[in-house]
Amino acid sequence: MNYKLTVIAIVALGVMGCSSSEVENYQLFPDEYVSNVEYDSIYHYGYNQGCESALNLKGQPDMDYLKDITLDNSDTRFNEGWDDGNAACKDGVRRIMPTSKISSVPAQGTY
Repeated sequence: MNYKLTVIAIVALGVMGCSSSEVENYQLFPDEYVSNVEYDSIYHYGYNQGCESALNLKGQPDMDYLKDITLDNSDTRFNEGWDDGNAACKDGVRRIMPTSKISSVPAQGTY
């Protein structure tokens, strides 16, 4: 019986390995960090921390006042993102960046 289960598992894995997906060229992380991109991951990280910090000051539960000390005043777009996120959420409502979406096609010039 153990032999039959092994054969079934191998056949199932073989069939799954031959399947394809709609998103063939999907890449979760870029090949390298590029600092001249308008909205890069460091900017988004700063934006999210700035927004959460503004929500914390408005008394939102489970929100922390955050500012990454490693990236603060670094040669990245972190501070710009933090300031933008803090300003966007100052009224106590979380606002997600309109560019925060995952797409199957990388934006031109990102990597």
